Amino acid sequence: MSKASIRRAVRLGRYEYTAHALDEMEEDNLSDADVMSVLQNGQLVATLTDDPRGERYVIRQIAVPNDIEVICRLLPSGLLRIITVYIVQ
Repeated sequence: MSKASIRRAVRLGRYEYTAHALDEMEEDNLSDADVMSVLQNGQLVATLTDDPRGERYVIRQIAVPNDIEVICRLLPSGLLRIITVYIVQ
């Protein structure tokens, strides 16, 4: 999986949010546009391989006043699942 695969899924509108991600976005006052910006412009900072459901990817965007991270997974269907979103403290 590459950052290009994530960008492609976003560009094609092939993504979905988990309920947890939506709750976290609301709590941190983040919008869909904020998340899309992270996924399209952020850096892949980690690949988490310890989950039997598949790899997860941590994407971080340096932002003012706070950095934002998105944890996502690319499903076998090519759909990008956005697992959680948060402001880095």
